[in-house]
Amino acid sequence: MIKLHLSRFFISAILYIAICFGAIWFINPQSLVNFVGPSAALISGLLLIWGITPLIAVLLISPVLAFVFGYYFQLDADLAVMTIAVLAIILQGFWTKQLVFRFIHYKKWLTSRKHLFFFLLRIGPIASLVSASSVLIMSMLDNQVIQGTFFYTFIHTWSTSMLVAVFFIPLLLLVKNAEQLKLAKRLFVGFTSLLGGLAIFLLLKASQYEQQQYRQALFNQSKVEVERLIIEEVNSVVDNVSSLSALFKASEHVSLTEFNLFSKSIFNRDSSVRALEWAPIISFAQRASFEQQSSKILDQNFQIKELTANGDMTLAESRNQYAPLYYIYPQYGNQAALGLDVYSNPKHILSMQTVIDSEETIASAPITLVQDQLAMPGMLFSKAIFSPLEGRESSQASGQQKLSLIKEGKLLGFVVAVVQFDRFFGHLAQQKNQEVSFFIQDISNGKAHILFGQALPTANRHIDTISIEVFSRLWQINIVEKQPWFSQAKSWQAWAVLIGGTLGALLFQMLVLMMAAYSSELGQQVNSKTRALILAKESSEQKSLAKSNFLNNLNKELRVPLLAVKAFVEQLKKKGINNKQVTGISHAGNNVALLLDTMMDLSDIESGKITAKEDCFDFYGFLQRSESVLKASNVYEGKSIFFLIDTTVPHYINSDELYIQKLLNALIESAHHLLKTDALRLSIKLHKHKLAEASLFFTLVSQNPISTDINDPAFSQHRDDKLTADSTALAMAIKYSQLLRGDTNLGALSSGAGVLNASIRVTISSSDQQEAQQGLTFDLLS
Repeated sequence: MIKLHLSRFFISAILYIAICFGAIWFINPQSLVNFVGPSAALISGLLLIWGITPLIAVLLISPVLAFVFGYYFQLDADLAVMTIAVLAIILQGFWTKQLVFRFIHYKKWLTSRKHLFFFLLRIGPIASLVSASSVLIMSMLDNQVIQGTFFYTFIHTWSTSMLVAVFFIPLLLLVKNAEQLKLAKRLFVGFTSLLGGLAIFLLLKASQYEQQQYRQALFNQSKVEVERLIIEEVNSVVDNVSSLSALFKASEHVSLTEFNLFSKSIFNRDSSVRALEWAPIISFAQRASFEQQSSKILDQNFQIKELTANGDMTLAESRNQYAPLYYIYPQYGNQAALGLDVYSNPKHILSMQTVIDSEETIASAPITLVQDQLAMPGMLFSKAIFSPLEGRESSQASGQQKLSLIKEGKLLGFVVAVVQFDRFFGHLAQQKNQEVSFFIQDISNGKAHILFGQALPTANRHIDTISIEVFSRLWQINIVEKQPWFSQAKSWQAWAVLIGGTLGALLFQMLVLMMAAYSSELGQQVNSKTRALILAKESSEQKSLAKSNFLNNLNKELRVPLLAVKAFVEQLKKKGINNKQVTGISHAGNNVALLLDTMMDLSDIESGKITAKEDCFDFYGFLQRSESVLKASNVYEGKSIFFLIDTTVPHYINSDELYIQKLLNALIESAHHLLKTDALRLSIKLHKHKLAEASLFFTLVSQNPISTDINDPAFSQHRDDKLTADSTALAMAIKYSQLLRGDTNLGALSSGAGVLNASIRVTISSSDQQEAQQGLTFDLLS
């Protein structure tokens, strides 16, 4: 017993591991919820045939699976999720067993189509609700999302659990209860189910592949669009800086009015640029006069300031040169930065020497702007402006020469664009057609500075990281789908394939099993009918045997007194006593003897003791003899009969002459009684079948049709219902025609005259048989 349970335990464990790995591997995207539905259906089937052993395997193997899922598939199989999964598998198994206990215990699930339908309904759609419902909770825990719709996940899990149950459990039961179907039918059901399951699997797999490809394409499209828009926004900022730089390069002196007008023409309030600024180079000797002049021009107290280490602004200390912010557009909201020496910016934020050396626009690290009260991160895009070099000196100047020229006063100043991307990034993230969220950081100096967003959840989402070089800065953009796959809206094609494939698979498997159930049902009906027929045959044989025994005994008992009467009549005749009474007694004795012979013939025919012969004889000669005998006897009885033979009737046929004679006698006697006439006409016709087979028809009608009343109740009863034998002659006619493979019936002509018909099957004699019969007749005559 222990050996048996161990083998079942290991088989259950292997199947459980295989279906868990298979479900997670083949169902895309890979997730912990994928294995719950198929595993629950598998364990339900094993529980039906092996009891609690498979559940023990689930409890012991699940912790190992959780570790493997995390190591191999990088799935976070935490305790809560795995506990819910194991409980769902166990609950569905017990519920399935409870639902179909009677079907399994009494082996009724395949005995009829009705039982099969309700069996499949219970193990599939009803029982699978357990795993489908548990997956909703697992999805929320696994994806860390409680918003959105998980209905597709519910239906998908319900579908997978239902299909595995409907395809796997019946095959499992057919293996266990092999006596319910023959081996050939079991192999047919198993092979067909496997092919159908494989076809449905490939269909759903292809649909999943298309869905994931479409999902990946949407993600890539959104990613490229986000990258394009960010680069486009950065380039627009640099375009503003370049345009303003060109103004200062082209003019010896730019007034405040000219600066404001030009800046207004290029400034776009919808862009990320907060302010355009100009910081001229002022030497220490020029500081005092510059501050006085600037105060008059700007109509306010202008002083050159600098930033301290803690971010406060104070008067600039003495040094060789300054680069104070002199022109700012727009001034509203940015006046706090007026006079700030850009040289005082921390070097790790923006090194002005780097700006001077690069001759290109340089971006700073994210900083908190002095004019910003919301502490929104901003960036400075700066470019150094040099006075033009003349002639060959300009084209042939090297980097060192430029530095020397700058030291000689050729550096005019700096154009600065103050940029805040938050509004742009926020607008980009909230676009309705945007299917992704993003998190942007500046990672230029090895330390990450957050530009926008926050760390995003990545469970069951497409993720990607792109890096963008923004003029000496390096931005890292983490792009993630807004919603996990399980809560994303699905296309109607995905719904159509899921629902259509599930229903198609269910109908296919139901059809296959219905065929097996119908075969089983037919087998039971055939066995029942066969048993009933055997019993009926035995009962009929017993009744026939009893009747034959009774008739034999009656025949023997009546023959003795009948022989005594005949012997007594013979003695009277020998003594010369031959009056009317003696003749009547003799005639009555003959009738009784004939009646006994008839009863014995009926008994022998019913019991099958008598069979018709297939001898060749002269049918025309037989009819002539019969007509002569009948006419001679009819003269005595005051009756008449006329024979009418069709030309198609052959001279020689193969049949039983004796029983044809008895059939004719019984028919004629019955016709006199039923048609109530003494004058009959007998028509004989032949209808050929294939080869030499043919049917002979004997039709008896009255020579005086008026004498037949077809409205007579007795005649109508015989005509409308099956012909009943209400006389010995009619009973004999029916039995003789059946013995000769024919039938007897009563009808009416179009004229209203009654007709008694009989048919028999005969064989038309061949030429050799005719010659042999003619030779035999000639020998007898000679």
